[in-house]
Amino acid sequence: MIEFLKKLRPYTLLIAITSGLMVFVFTRLFPVLEEAKPIADLFLKLLPLFIFTMLFLAFSKLDVKQMKPKRWHYLLLLLQASVTTAIALFLYYNKDCSYAIILKGAIVCIITPTACAAAVLTGKLGGNESSVTSYILLSHVLAAFLVPCLFPLISDKGEHSFVDELLHILSQTAPLIGFPLLSALFIKYFLKKLNAYIVSISSLSFYLWAITVFAISAQTFFNIAASTESSYAISLMAATGLFCCIAQFAIGKAAGHVQGQRISAGQGLGQKNMLFGTWTALAYLSDTVAIIPGTYILWQNLVNAWQMSHREKMLKIWSKEGKDPYQEK
Repeated sequence: MIEFLKKLRPYTLLIAITSGLMVFVFTRLFPVLEEAKPIADLFLKLLPLFIFTMLFLAFSKLDVKQMKPKRWHYLLLLLQASVTTAIALFLYYNKDCSYAIILKGAIVCIITPTACAAAVLTGKLGGNESSVTSYILLSHVLAAFLVPCLFPLISDKGEHSFVDELLHILSQTAPLIGFPLLSALFIKYFLKKLNAYIVSISSLSFYLWAITVFAISAQTFFNIAASTESSYAISLMAATGLFCCIAQFAIGKAAGHVQGQRISAGQGLGQKNMLFGTWTALAYLSDTVAIIPGTYILWQNLVNAWQMSHREKMLKIWSKEGKDPYQEK
């Protein structure tokens, strides 16, 4: 059974997405299953808790000595900040823009910080876990600053002043990011035995992420089905998620290639914490905008599933040829 699960591991994310699709299809075919909707709604309300848990597990592995930022860290953070700010200002001064939903969705896809499970997956792909963990922290700090500053400019739900909206969003996003970090650091330095145990089970974040991918995938399909947008608009939203996904993985890999951390930088920019992205879109923008980061989840996990499968094939080839596996330092 253990060997069987190991063989399935490279396809875990693909299985999660497919399972989400199957839940959607079965619910549509058998309406009686819709009675379970309150359970799904409860899960969505617990998204902040899942985000907190995965961040806490990721930050528990922080090694301050190995957290020296790389040049690609600064380059990608600057890219995220400048592109999202430019789009937000454009939307603010062009409120009647016909592609506002697409641009808002793109902002969410770009501004969303790196997924907590990125460090684990990066390690499995031969990347540098410490380098990606550093970027996870930095990208979440950036998001904690940018989301409250930019979302009031583009939100349709705002009924208060910019400052009121900023403080409201800040009061919900900052603790969600700050508390896991502070808790993890406190335990690391004052409760070392507990920290050692937490680190030993930190790979659980990968499976927790897979479970949430399953749920968010199902929710994305339901959002698409419930949307009043045309099929053309839905296709454009899915294409936007695909474009953002491919562009960020490609730009990240290009930025990291110079420093010998192509995989690490690619995962750092491309593998997003779309639990956070979807939650912020639903909370501060609209259900329709949330479709775009929802499709990003599907695209990024198809990319990751392919990368894991390719890595497994390469490991077998390197083993037969007597070569050491590719590993970034």
